[in-house]
Amino acid sequence: MTLNNLLFDGIGGRVAAKVMARANRAAELEAIELLDPAPTDAVLAIGFGPGVGVALLAARLPNGHVAGVDPSKAMLAEATRRNRAAIRQGRVDLQLGAAHELPWESGRFAGVIAVNSIMLWEPLPISVAELARVLRAGGRLVTITHGWALRRRFGTLPRWEAAIEQALTAAGFYDIRHGAARVEHGAARTMCAVRSQPDKL
Repeated sequence: MTLNNLLFDGIGGRVAAKVMARANRAAELEAIELLDPAPTDAVLAIGFGPGVGVALLAARLPNGHVAGVDPSKAMLAEATRRNRAAIRQGRVDLQLGAAHELPWESGRFAGVIAVNSIMLWEPLPISVAELARVLRAGGRLVTITHGWALRRRFGTLPRWEAAIEQALTAAGFYDIRHGAARVEHGAARTMCAVRSQPDKL
């Protein structure tokens, strides 16, 4: 069993879900603001955790659709409980899985959001390419991630920026922007990118 399994599944996962539901709410809100989806858009959440961001997205998209994947059974259970009504209405679809292998058809989504999950994407280039596949042309990817988590994974923030820009460019993204998030007193990092139109590929 890996460290991630211990942290995000079983009893540890249930405890982590309660902590994340409180701690990640502001970051989820900021990511949705950055994405700025239309009420009819379909948006994908990668690593939805306890489902707080999914619930916020569902409220923002009364005539749209929210889908998501998370590798943790505990998080899937908690997110399903939190979004039960929207799931019954067919407005939310949550599945067990990860960024590198998504069950949806190409061009399905107008936007993708990932809050505090990108440091777990393995392999990073394949995961980014898979997001590009399910995004429609002109669709946007928005991430917010703990700065400490990025440094732990990549060593330094410049190394993180170089790694993600290389993967995004290879997958057909452009207008790649990095910045300091409002949350965590600016210590968290935002990243936004746009899926290329066919003539930009």
